[in-house]
Amino acid sequence: MGNGSADHTRLARDLEAELVEHPEDRGEILIEAADAWHLAGEHDRAVELLTEAAALGGEDGGHARVALAEVLFDLDRGAEAATQLDALRADPLPDPAPYYLAGELMAERGDFEQALTWFELAAGQLTEDDIADMATESEVFSPAAAILAGRLNARQELGLPVDELDESVLALDSDFDGFGDLDARIAEGEPPAEVRVLFWPRAEVAPAHARWPELVESADADAVLREHEVANQDMSVAGVARITMVPLTTAKLADFAARTGGDPLSDITRRACLDEIVDEGGLIDWPPARNEPCWCGSAAKYKKCCGRPDSAQAPPRE
Repeated sequence: MGNGSADHTRLARDLEAELVEHPEDRGEILIEAADAWHLAGEHDRAVELLTEAAALGGEDGGHARVALAEVLFDLDRGAEAATQLDALRADPLPDPAPYYLAGELMAERGDFEQALTWFELAAGQLTEDDIADMATESEVFSPAAAILAGRLNARQELGLPVDELDESVLALDSDFDGFGDLDARIAEGEPPAEVRVLFWPRAEVAPAHARWPELVESADADAVLREHEVANQDMSVAGVARITMVPLTTAKLADFAARTGGDPLSDITRRACLDEIVDEGGLIDWPPARNEPCWCGSAAKYKKCCGRPDSAQAPPRE
């Protein structure tokens, strides 16, 4: 068993131990523990815990059914996965989050017709106020925006024309992934005044890669951070007046996703997490002064770390 599997096993056992201490959070803990068991390769245990969580009903039960369907799909047990999603559809919930997650799951599998069905269910629970609030700066990446962005993506994949709900998403003023093209704005000579960059600090790159290899493709911290440094330099030359780095940890993203019902692999979830980190005061100005600590978290001076021309190399120990 590799170190990654051992870490996930340890986490799963720790979470199960919390079930006695926090019975009020049983559903959420079961889901988190199941995810850890699944990552550790203990798929039967993951299915067992998610089945128990699904039986609890309510919002946690809905989340559990989607998570269980995802595990079953991974195990090539598609018929059983479909049964879980059918059960979710048959048990109406007041919270649209499980329907949104089901839509995300089906979109990731390339089944955009089914994805759209789920996003429509989620969108059907939004109020006019939910949609109107998306236009305010603090709510740009609200749950409503996430739902309608998923719906928009599915409709685009199916070649459907833009409708009124699609327009409400397209009107959002943002430079994050599907909500705006930063490269295009720079190419047109209209760079934004400020860009915030979500990044994994040096010590977090390998753990993030181990947990979400689809999200962090390399465990090589030097290479990952070098890409950020080069991109920042390019943006600065292009006229972006202020660049701020927003550090993300695996613990923070996992906790945020669990609290909000979001998918850590989703751009929307990570943007919302970025906003929370910013609210907590987690911004780092780039570039730091040459003799100040490097933005990457190495504790080395910037001029001896990412600020060096050859910063693809590991920073020296001081």
